[in-house]
Amino acid sequence: MDEATGIVAGLLGAASVGDGPTAEQRRVIDSLAHGYLGVKVDLDAISPLEPDALAAVVDTHDRHRVIDLLVLVEFCRHPDDPAQADRVDEYVARLGHEDMALVARDVQTGHRERVMADWARFGQGARTLAGVEITEVGSFVHALANCRPGTLGRGLHDFYASQGLPFPGDPDGGNPSLAYHDFTHVLTGYGTTPPDEVALQAMLTAAAGFDHHFSSLVASLALFEAAAFKMPGFVAREAVLDRPGAADELADAFRRGDLCTGDISQVDFIARKDDLLADVRAEYNIEPAGAF
Repeated sequence: MDEATGIVAGLLGAASVGDGPTAEQRRVIDSLAHGYLGVKVDLDAISPLEPDALAAVVDTHDRHRVIDLLVLVEFCRHPDDPAQADRVDEYVARLGHEDMALVARDVQTGHRERVMADWARFGQGARTLAGVEITEVGSFVHALANCRPGTLGRGLHDFYASQGLPFPGDPDGGNPSLAYHDFTHVLTGYGTTPPDEVALQAMLTAAAGFDHHFSSLVASLALFEAAAFKMPGFVAREAVLDRPGAADELADAFRRGDLCTGDISQVDFIARKDDLLADVRAEYNIEPAGAF
């Protein structure tokens, strides 16, 4: 069995508790198989793999990515089921370790009051605009209107203006630190719907080789997939990946991230605000998103 097929079989195995994978879990696994891992097969034709068998087919250097995908599938089980947490823990223990698996476990075992605290223990925290004081973010973003059309800076200004969104730092504009996050929206082309927010974090995680940024993807899943996270400026949702097209968008986001030539969350947006957005995208090989 090749590795990609083995990963799909392992994801099915990890979701095989109770009556088996839920309809949403199957949909997400199927989208990952076809849209990300390139496995063109009917899920009914794949026999689920147990933890040891999955570990045997996954390359040592690829295990962290597989663990993160297992945690993703765990978040997609509704209603919460402690057996799901135990099952994924078996796979994670056999493959390695992931601190963020504790957050998914909090959700499935009914300890939602712990979600934010446990995420904070291991999360990487939000980045801010280097060189811009938090009290000056609003003025900085408004001034980006002076950047020429097509630049990264003008893109952020127009991101707010075109969608009728209040600017960070303005009244009702949310936490000014969100300006850094919104630059990544501009760079990747994702909007602000819950599926887009999850897809954005998936792309950033893949672009970092699954070595960084997974905590931000977990935060999005806890917020929009499990409705177990509180974040200023965002309304909690549940089962966002069960929406039409959302699972396919997620898989495409992982694919796009894998194709990037570097960690796009590390772009120095302040230094590059006058650079053409098309040039920055070309430098990092950021392909357009698929149509869903």
